[in-house]
Amino acid sequence: MDYILLIAAITLLLIATRQLSKIKYTDGFSVLKEAKQNIISMLWGTLIVVMIIHIPHRIWVITGSSPYWGGVYIFGGSLLVTIALTFIFYYQSSVRLKTET
Repeated sequence: MDYILLIAAITLLLIATRQLSKIKYTDGFSVLKEAKQNIISMLWGTLIVVMIIHIPHRIWVITGSSPYWGGVYIFGGSLLVTIALTFIFYYQSSVRLKTET
């Protein structure tokens, strides 16, 4: 069950990151449109932050839930890798979207 939750969290993180990179910010004068973009960005961003915390926790549970320094290293290392891969995926998807349009 833990593996299924981990795969689901990774998939949800990738989908949310992709959706966040699709948002196009305009310099228009429509306050309603800007508010809508900000609300959508906040919702996707909240989901991304939750998944960035949830994925290392799942990895920590899968590896045995060590309460000692080994658990700290596993959680911290997987957190750093998750954050780095999220930024890389965001950058690649936003660059790809800019070149397509």
